[in-house]
Amino acid sequence: MRRAIIAVIVVAALGVSSCGSDLDDSLGAPKPTYAPNGQTAKVLSLDNNFIPQTVTVAAGTAIEFHNNGRNDHNVVPVDDLKVTTWGVLEAGFHPTDTYTHVFDTPGTYVYYCTIHGTPKAAMFGTITVTAP
Repeated sequence: MRRAIIAVIVVAALGVSSCGSDLDDSLGAPKPTYAPNGQTAKVLSLDNNFIPQTVTVAAGTAIEFHNNGRNDHNVVPVDDLKVTTWGVLEAGFHPTDTYTHVFDTPGTYVYYCTIHGTPKAAMFGTITVTAP
């Protein structure tokens, strides 16, 4: 019985550590962050698509989101619908608007336009940030 309880605790701890926390999964220490590196990658919001849909950059790179479409859009992280960590709501992302964010922590960031998509369909994208 005691082994079963320990196994459940270990599995639960592994499940928590694999979520998008601010801790390094292997050590329990804070994830490293990197200073801006002067590089920029562009993502276009164009008629219900993010182009490109998948971007891979080194930590410290700025991503510029450009609304080149005819409609308002937004850029919303799937785990932060109020965009408190990064992202922009439609009030700040009208046609011709630009939103920029420097991704300083390695990880995978999935986002979508809540007006024209879901986290897995239509207008969504993924940014993979690697250690420099």
